[in-house]
Amino acid sequence: MGRLLMVEDDEMLRAAIREVFTLKGYRVAEADCGEGFMSQVEKQDFDLVLLDLNLPDEDGLVLLRRARARSDVPVFVVSARADNESRLTALELGADDYVTKPFDVRELELRIRNFLSRQKRRNNGAERGGNRIRFGNWTLLPDQWSLQDANGQQLVLTRGELDVLMALVKAEGNALSREKLADVLARNINGSNPETVTVLVYRLRKKLVDESRDNPVIVTVPGVGYRIGAEVIYGD
Repeated sequence: MGRLLMVEDDEMLRAAIREVFTLKGYRVAEADCGEGFMSQVEKQDFDLVLLDLNLPDEDGLVLLRRARARSDVPVFVVSARADNESRLTALELGADDYVTKPFDVRELELRIRNFLSRQKRRNNGAERGGNRIRFGNWTLLPDQWSLQDANGQQLVLTRGELDVLMALVKAEGNALSREKLADVLARNINGSNPETVTVLVYRLRKKLVDESRDNPVIVTVPGVGYRIGAEVIYGD
């Protein structure tokens, strides 16, 4: 199924997750602290990381920032922190999902199975060249979860970034509310809300570095939400 790294200091929870995921065919590596986490990700490749935030030697958000500077490995944050600030910070740092404890381990396995299945389709699409959607100076490659600039350089998107951008592109210039975009995100990201949308739009705008105030790629529509500010063209 896939190779996972579980970063969790609660031994009983690690055992429960390990049992369910191993029975489903996953290969599960474990770490109970930040040092163990960084050591493992530097030595091995993983399909996904389950990252607790409350670790004995380091805050998980700091670890997430360090991991993102070195790798694009998908990260699901699994934490007892239920506050919106922690959730939004994790998503801003590049987490692909945020799961609040307590949770159903079987549901977590299903979420990860679906996520990795989409990842596999993405990789297969990359081999085929993927679909292409152009707007402004950018080309969106949905099957590859990436953006391509005018020079051909590709930028990898997270699941949430891709979902928001795809929704805006499909609207073809019509404005979508943050609530509508949050509903789109909720299909793949647990606990999504309008604030999550704001964070993801901010991250997308940072990646769309050549946008200007006079002709932005993502336009804020006051009192409504957001829209794509360029003509959308499908195909090569």
